[in-house]
Amino acid sequence: MTKIWRIIVREYLENVRTKAFLVGVVLTPLWFGMVFVVPLLASGQEAETQRVVLVDETGVLAAEVQADLDERRTQQGRALFEVEIRDAEGAWTAIGDAPSLVDRLRTQAAEGELLAVLLTPPVLEKRAAVEDEHEGGILHAASAGVIQTAQALRDVVNQAVNRRIMVERSIRPEDAELLRKSAIEAVALTRSGKEGGEAQFVAPLVFMLFLFMGIVGISQMLVNSTVEEKGSRVYEVLLSSVSPFQLMAGKVLGICAVGFTLLALWTGGSIAAASMQGMDGIVTGQQIALFVAYYVLGFLLIASLMVAVGSACNTLKEAQNLMAPLSMLLALPLLLSILVLKNPNGTFATLASFFPPFTPFLMMARVAAVPGPPTWQIWASLLLLMLATYLAIRLAARVFRVGILMYGKPPRLSEIWRWMFTDR
Repeated sequence: MTKIWRIIVREYLENVRTKAFLVGVVLTPLWFGMVFVVPLLASGQEAETQRVVLVDETGVLAAEVQADLDERRTQQGRALFEVEIRDAEGAWTAIGDAPSLVDRLRTQAAEGELLAVLLTPPVLEKRAAVEDEHEGGILHAASAGVIQTAQALRDVVNQAVNRRIMVERSIRPEDAELLRKSAIEAVALTRSGKEGGEAQFVAPLVFMLFLFMGIVGISQMLVNSTVEEKGSRVYEVLLSSVSPFQLMAGKVLGICAVGFTLLALWTGGSIAAASMQGMDGIVTGQQIALFVAYYVLGFLLIASLMVAVGSACNTLKEAQNLMAPLSMLLALPLLLSILVLKNPNGTFATLASFFPPFTPFLMMARVAAVPGPPTWQIWASLLLLMLATYLAIRLAARVFRVGILMYGKPPRLSEIWRWMFTDR
């Protein structure tokens, strides 16, 4: 045990003293901050003036829509829209080989030059177009940058149409406002029962990202260090005083401590920031304890596979080729997380979270979600993860014992498979 401890201390100190570790400590919180802060800063910037062309076949809507858009510009103190009203007569008719006005506007809208608003009788009456009628609509480019503008134009047109309908049907504005007003509001709660639980949706994603970076990101260091030290023949010297299993255990646990240090700094800072924003009810002590348990077991499971890959390869290129299928497998939990969080206790989420390589990430996401999984599923997942980790360590130790002293031609997958199930 003393020999393993010395290897753990060596691996830990060798990695925490590097510039890469310090960069990880600083840049990761900075990256998370930018993810949330940059969109806020961008939303606060002044929007560009959008060119809007109104083609009014009704003869009454364009003036009202333009007045509403001008009022919005006056209220916000800047020109949001540059409005132009075009004659609707013959707008849908092509002249010779020349396209019609609507076709030209459609082309310009598709290229993002303008937004074309087609105001037709079906729009005025809120109905579908019948035969020989022109379909109304707002034509704009399929770009995220103009979707919000198109939605604002839709609201303005709807308001103008609603006013005319109210006048025609003798509906008082206050009655219409009362009908639009919601009779009840939905209140999102945190686990502590406080209002403002919208941020609770972010917690599972943050937990899972932290685990992914702490497990997958940090454990990949084992592949690089194992290949480099194998190439320099350092292991030949070390194996004269320690067993292959002691060497592997020391390396894995040392890097595990490095990842745990980073996670402690990241999660501690995140919890402190959430508390300062009045969101202290999002994370509980039980979640922190389970976060640690899933991290340790998940890291030992994944890291044992990483160190086995590194021991079987002679160069980083060989290791990268062998790591490709494993990397794709480990990336799947991130892709499945949205499906899991839509229904944390559904059949798909439950089955996916009991697949050992996915268990640390998906179970932690379910634990942080509301509602959380049943207690028996938490304990069952931990027991399953313990069993999978034990088997992975045993198999990885057999590969490490053989591969660490083999040089030259890289082994085939069939050979590595034979090493795993050969106890010698």
